Amino acid sequence: MITLSEKEKRAVAAIIQERVDEHLGRFPYARYPAEPLEEWREIFCDPAAAVPPPTVKKALGWHFGGWQRQSPPSAASRTISAILKAWPEFLPLGSAEPQEIFRFWQAQLPDWNNGFSAAALLLHLQRPNDFELADRHRMDAMRGLLQEIGHAYQGEDNGLGFADLVDYTAFFRSVLPKLPDKEDTRIKLDRFLKGYGNRHAYKLVSPDFRTKEPTIRAFSWNDLSSKRFRLDKIVGRANCDMLFTCFLLTLEAQGITTTEFTIGEVVDLLPVGTAGICNEASFKYALVSLFSQQRQRDFWVFDKPEISRAFTEQANQSTRDMKFYDSHSKEKVNINSKYIV
Repeated sequence: MITLSEKEKRAVAAIIQERVDEHLGRFPYARYPAEPLEEWREIFCDPAAAVPPPTVKKALGWHFGGWQRQSPPSAASRTISAILKAWPEFLPLGSAEPQEIFRFWQAQLPDWNNGFSAAALLLHLQRPNDFELADRHRMDAMRGLLQEIGHAYQGEDNGLGFADLVDYTAFFRSVLPKLPDKEDTRIKLDRFLKGYGNRHAYKLVSPDFRTKEPTIRAFSWNDLSSKRFRLDKIVGRANCDMLFTCFLLTLEAQGITTTEFTIGEVVDLLPVGTAGICNEASFKYALVSLFSQQRQRDFWVFDKPEISRAFTEQANQSTRDMKFYDSHSKEKVNINSKYIV
């Protein structure tokens, strides 16, 4: 197992603190919401539970960045299919030693680049106290950071073996206590390592590209309350109705008192993943509908009524411009007083 000196731990932590904002500012939050992972840990770690294949498929789809997508990339899909095919054979091994479980998946998954990530996820879900969440990107991040501080890491040749998974867990848990002690430090470190290990993917992305984690990630119509807004006046239950509700709740939570905004300001307060709407196409359609009068919606009073009609036309078209709101980002809207206490 990898061992770091106190000096090395502090050195890695210093690099992470220096770069964490840069890499979390590009992290695809909507692809990896934290809430499902917490739920799966409870389901998978019960050795007596026979986790159904649809749940296995969902968890693997999440891990491969395909959360709420119809299907993940083809290479990942083949790995998922191979796991589902072998799942009945695997179930009796649920209580076996971790290395035996790892070897089982090595034998079943010929594409080991994706297979390693899948096996690492399953071991983490079944034994979260023993293994941190790992994949190829996180392993690359560990190796890169150790190289930067001059630590001579001696892992397996391909960097995707069981010993590497053990080393990654030790690395993660050695560095974590050296970071500022906050409630979300663990998840930030995990996301940083995922993003840092995938940093080469951003070479072709604009330097100005930034992501934001949603303020409201989970949503239920049964748990709403507001002292400032009349949420009961929102009668629809579609995605755009959820986004409008989340917008109002965000204003209240952040103490924003104005009721006049540009369309761009509204969109900026509603990053993808708000209300648990993580499918990008569904989210963009909801944003277009949010500014429309579709189904007699009257959320906004527009400075230019014709802009509202244009959004309605777009929302009703099957070939709509999915980023219609970007071309009207400077148009002004007011929250309809009907929704204000």
